Amino acid sequence: MRSSLFIAFLFIALASSAQNENVTYHQEPRIAELMDIYKLYSKKNDLADGYRLQISFSNDRQEVYNNKAKVYKDFPSDRAYVEYEQPYYKLRIGDFASRLQAYEKLNDVIKKYPGAFVVRDKVRLR
Repeated sequence: MRSSLFIAFLFIALASSAQNENVTYHQEPRIAELMDIYKLYSKKNDLADGYRLQISFSNDRQEVYNNKAKVYKDFPSDRAYVEYEQPYYKLRIGDFASRLQAYEKLNDVIKKYPGAFVVRDKVRLR
């Protein structure tokens, strides 16, 4: 009984390890062209889903741009963005790939801007 079970497991192991075959595929030339176009598009539009910190929002455009100048003085290494979503202008900073990175930066930002919070946004990761 044990020997027949051993032989069965041995055949299963040999059959599963014998599947190391080379696979070749043929591709339409137009698919390669489309892939090249997509790569160029991705380089130009390097936006991805990510996170930013929203510092302030207001319906007064000049107020938001004045706050942007203050943010650049306080955090010169971070990029600041003003986005308009009717009727408000939103001031956001940073380009974070993960929520954890955004919260780490929030710990520094919240000392100067207590109303700051993390938001999902399209970010530049390059």
